Amino acid sequence: MKLTTLPFAVILGLMAGCGGGPAASPPRTVFDPAGQSGNAVAVGWVDVERAYPPLDVATSPAKERMTGVSILNDSVRLSRPSRWMIREASNDAGHTFVRYVSPRAYSFAVYQLSDDPSDAWQDIQQRYEVDVAAAGAKMLGQHIAMATATNQGRAYTIERKVEAARSRSRELLVRGDHLVVLVQVVTQEDSLARISDELLEVFKHLEVR
Repeated sequence: MKLTTLPFAVILGLMAGCGGGPAASPPRTVFDPAGQSGNAVAVGWVDVERAYPPLDVATSPAKERMTGVSILNDSVRLSRPSRWMIREASNDAGHTFVRYVSPRAYSFAVYQLSDDPSDAWQDIQQRYEVDVAAAGAKMLGQHIAMATATNQGRAYTIERKVEAARSRSRELLVRGDHLVVLVQVVTQEDSLARISDELLEVFKHLEVR
């Protein structure tokens, strides 16, 4: 049977509906965006983010200007909301990652995985799912084939315990020519509808090299 790959806009719509039930109370972030004083581009002495002007977006459906950046040693490029701030990051060889926090009460992270991009999707997914179970997280949605503008991926909905609170995590395995990454969007809301304008723009321009 041929596997159908869906565009991220469709995946986001499916994920936005996960959970159902009555409308949630006003969200409370499990992170602290106020913990940083500015839009830092470095953590300690580590240079974790560089400007990438070709992906700057002055006008979009998102409510603020989108800034083009390069992260993970230029392996990943994306447009991000200008008010995102870096919460954690590392450029350690083989373990690079960046985690941003948004003033709209969610986090967005990109983690380098150890998988070889030439591995079969089945193997990449199996290793990831074993890691999810080992971490004590709950898989609420099985993998869905998806695509960004330049890459293929697999999307999941995961319930994780983050900083003593249960949070809903939308997680995407995305494969490039030279790298496999895990993209993680964490919120305490069941639906992504409130932040879909920003996320659609981010994934529309996401490039894993």
